[in-house]
Amino acid sequence: MTVGQRIAQKRKELGLSQEGLGERLGVSRQAIYKWESDATLPEIEKLINLSREFSVSVDWLLGEGDEAKELTPEQLRMVEEIVGRYLAAQPGEKTVMSKEGVKAEEDGEDRPAPKPSKRRRWPWVLAGLVLAGVFFSLFSRLDQMRQENHNLQMAVATIRSDVNSQIYGITQRVEDILQSQNAMTAEQSVQVADTDYRANTVTLSVRAMPRTFLEGMEAEFLLVSGGESFTVPGELGEDHAFTARTTVPLTDEITVSVAFLAGEQRQTQVLEEFLGLYSDSFATIGISGGLRQLSKSSEADNWTAVFSPVNVDCLNKYGDAAQVSSLRVGLFRDQKLVAWFTQEEQSGGEGAYVFRMEQDRMEMEPGFTYCIAAVVEDEFGREWVTFDRSSVSSFAASGEHDRFTDVDYSGDPADWDY
Repeated sequence: MTVGQRIAQKRKELGLSQEGLGERLGVSRQAIYKWESDATLPEIEKLINLSREFSVSVDWLLGEGDEAKELTPEQLRMVEEIVGRYLAAQPGEKTVMSKEGVKAEEDGEDRPAPKPSKRRRWPWVLAGLVLAGVFFSLFSRLDQMRQENHNLQMAVATIRSDVNSQIYGITQRVEDILQSQNAMTAEQSVQVADTDYRANTVTLSVRAMPRTFLEGMEAEFLLVSGGESFTVPGELGEDHAFTARTTVPLTDEITVSVAFLAGEQRQTQVLEEFLGLYSDSFATIGISGGLRQLSKSSEADNWTAVFSPVNVDCLNKYGDAAQVSSLRVGLFRDQKLVAWFTQEEQSGGEGAYVFRMEQDRMEMEPGFTYCIAAVVEDEFGREWVTFDRSSVSSFAASGEHDRFTDVDYSGDPADWDY
């Protein structure tokens, strides 16, 4: 039982109402209600008064059982300290003097101070022990309540997370159902049939079956690639499905839609969106190293760069990505070539290259941004530029150096001068 339940139990055994118990204790009915509902705990003084009214121990009210717990040596030391301070603070304490003390006072001699009677000290010690037991029981109960509150908060957080997950799942299912109910197609598919990297085009095969077919219905497919639109009429099959096959420019954003035409009515629905088809067709180029040290000249605002070997790894994201046919690495200043690195003989695994700067020391002029970039050409003759972000260095007109400058250069060769 909780503290509140024990108070309510004893109150009812005595046939008292909450208001009646409050009058005996000098508190309001609301205070009794809060105690019994475990909204608050009674103060120590009120706990002692409750124990007297109910003829039970304070430990029992606190849920610690009928017998007081044995104090540890540390707790006993604390009790003795509390009792000692309490006795020292008592005003007008009377003492019982021994015969020697009385005789010394009469003779005016300096004798040891009279000692308090043990009969006077032990009631205070006993009271201190009782109070200490109450304190320790109360603190133990408070710690237990804190732990229970922490566990409750953790449980609430877990329940909230589960509820949010369930709500998200239900919302997603509802959206899927609504989308399915509102879909104009019973079946649909869009597939990449062929890719011509030299011509930079992609051929798509599309199919769409209307949910409700009407005699005389027609369909046309709308394709948008890189902002350019293409319209292709659909060919009606025996199963009332419309199909088409068309070639559009290969870009990173391609959207395919179908429009069903029945009389003057036109209904359009998006079938598929392709993102990254163009970028994914290139090999992934990883550049590391190349800039080992930067030091400022004491005679000028220029900086001196010391170069280390540049490591380049050519990896294919996907199996159909183009292979690299040529690779050049150079130092660029504001995207303009300063000097090429020299390629060493290939070492390590396939697609791994090493480049060195013949002039391993070079002056960096203030007011420019430098970086190490690779000019890549693949087996289909496509060329692009990729740069090492960790090598980017900017030098202000004052000569201050800003390493790892946040720049966003494009990979279009037209933006680079080499």
